[in-house]
Parts: sequence; structure tokens; C-alpha cells
Amino acid sequence: MKVNEGNAIELPTAGADPGSRAPAPGSLRLIQALVNTLNAETGRDLLGTAGEAARWLATARLMPAGARLTGAQHGVLLELREAIRQVLSDHAEHRDDPEAAGRLTMALACCRLALAVNPAGGVRLVSADHDLFSRVVGEIAMAIAAAAAAGTWGRLKCCPGLRCGWAFYDRSASSRSRWCSMQLCGARSKMRAYRGRQAR
Repeated sequence: MKVNEGNAIELPTAGADPGSRAPAPGSLRLIQALVNTLNAETGRDLLGTAGEAARWLATARLMPAGARLTGAQHGVLLELREAIRQVLSDHAEHRDDPEAAGRLTMALACCRLALAVNPAGGVRLVSADHDLFSRVVGEIAMAIAAAAAAGTWGRLKCCPGLRCGWAFYDRSASSRSRWCSMQLCGARSKMRAYRGRQAR
């Protein structure tokens, strides 16, 4: 399997991007879509059951159609999604969080990666696992590693808005965007802050 570069298929998400932003580039689009399988505002979750999660992974070309997840594997996938969300929330806040980094490291621990060197001297990461689900986690790990190497990982963020957590790609020159949408979550936050000041 190869990391999905996002240009061959449309990865399903649990809603439309609130800020109508362009999706993340390259392999990072897979990570964005994975996080956005949960819509916290509506409660829609494309990974809600093991069967639904297996179908989403098949659509993302990370598993063959008809493959199944065990209950334990489903739990690992959900934990991986939320561990990624926590790190992306730190990206939005420009905060270094050892706890979030450790959580993601642990969530990725079931995969094994290796370097493959071709005769022309090219080097790339490959999954060294024989277990199908571990290879899935390996593909996700490689997508994150590729984005980090490309300098785009820190621009993928999760909105801190109440009942949001939507993953968006920050294309601003300063990389200081915080909200998925200033008109929605940004405005709601400002209104809550204003009401709090008025109450005091």
C-alpha cells in the first residue's frame, strides 16, 4: 500500500469544511480526513463502529475492500485519531505539549517502519509489518513523517472552538490562523468572551 496523496480519490469526512478552506496538500490530506471523520457538532462519526471504520479505511485505500477490524483494532484507530487531534490542537495554539506528543507516539507504536533503498540511491520509508492493521497505522505514520519533512505538518491544525475540533490547513503567510472559520468559531469565541466580561 502507498500513502494516499489525496489527488486520486476524495476522502470522505463527516461534514463540509466550516471555513471552506482548500484541503491539506499531499499525504497530509489523509491525516486531515482521518481527524475529520468525527463531526463534534453533529455527532456524526464515520468510524463509529468497527465495520464503518473498515469501510472508511478501504475507501482511503489503506485496507482491501471487505477487510475487517477487530474491536481492539477499532479502539486503537479511534485513539490514534484523537491523539492526532490533540497534537493538531497544540499546533493551533502554538504550544509544545509533551503529553500530546507522547500520546501520539504511543498511538503509532504498533507499526514498524524501515528504510528501502533503491539502486539509484533513493531512500524511502516503508511499512515493515506483515499484520494488515499495523500496516494501516504505518501508512498513517509515514504520512505524518512526510508532512513533517515537507514542513507542512505544523500547518495542519484543529480548531479550538466549542464542540468543534475540525482539522484545517493553515495557508496564511504567518501560519497564525487559529479558527476553522472566523465567521463561525472565531465569532462565537469573541461573543462568549464579551458576555463573560459583561457578566463580571
